[in-house]
Amino acid sequence: MTLKEAYKILGVSKENTDREIKAKYKKLLIMYHPDSDPTRKRDPEDDEKIRQVIEAYKKIRKSEGEPYFEPYEFTWDAFENKSAFSERNIFFQFKIYDEALPPSKMARGRFVWDPDMEEFHLFAKSVLEACKDVMTDHDVTPAPDKVKDIFHLMMQEYILPADAARKIGKKIRGDGDKEVYSFSGFIKDELGSSRESKIKCGEPLNIYLREDRAVVEEIVTGRMLGSISFDEDELYYVVLPLLEDPKVDAHAIITKVDSSRRSKERVHVAIELTIPKDLTDTPVSNEKLIKELLMK
Repeated sequence: MTLKEAYKILGVSKENTDREIKAKYKKLLIMYHPDSDPTRKRDPEDDEKIRQVIEAYKKIRKSEGEPYFEPYEFTWDAFENKSAFSERNIFFQFKIYDEALPPSKMARGRFVWDPDMEEFHLFAKSVLEACKDVMTDHDVTPAPDKVKDIFHLMMQEYILPADAARKIGKKIRGDGDKEVYSFSGFIKDELGSSRESKIKCGEPLNIYLREDRAVVEEIVTGRMLGSISFDEDELYYVVLPLLEDPKVDAHAIITKVDSSRRSKERVHVAIELTIPKDLTDTPVSNEKLIKELLMK
């Protein structure tokens, strides 16, 4: 690609300022991005157009002796928790075919996590950075335990459990003014086949929160089977808070049992949450708890 072709692709010229060229570059990236069309009726040529736009911008920036890849910002359409302790960056990772570009900063604010717009690992990265920035601003040594505690408190401020559950859960059915969503989890059974009574697939279980963990027990015998773990980290911040909500009905069903050679079992469960359609989240403010940790 020549420099002349690069200017043509971006629709700019040498007379345009750096800000104008950057603005046109951002608009073209957003225009051809896979998520830019809510109908998901994507033109097969858009991937090639994105590649050309990035290559063109790189060519122009290099001709000016400047780095070509820069973070950019635009209006982020998500709810803001004004009571959150700190602002955070919003990151997005564009991909060209199978190649992932470095995460781009797209906005900054007290935005809650929207699963439809923001990948969880980038959201967690954002909150961790905000957590460390807060500790630096307060001259607090980032000890691992303190980072973990403040991080979890900040995560709670940026997540609306019911809203997120409706977006990431598998909708099973709608019962009038309620909807049922399913989430996958598992129990690590260290006893394995040595149990007096075997665990059976399809068996319904009680599930509730105890000491900040989701635990399950047999309905008839009341026998505790263990605590639930998730392969998807986001479920800890979505499912667990809803187990505490008296308006949400919860139960679990054993779906599969994996046995290993070491007499251990992984018991897979489906967690079904019945959420009222009119249930709205109340944004959390952990300012007092965070300040207490910062002062210790």
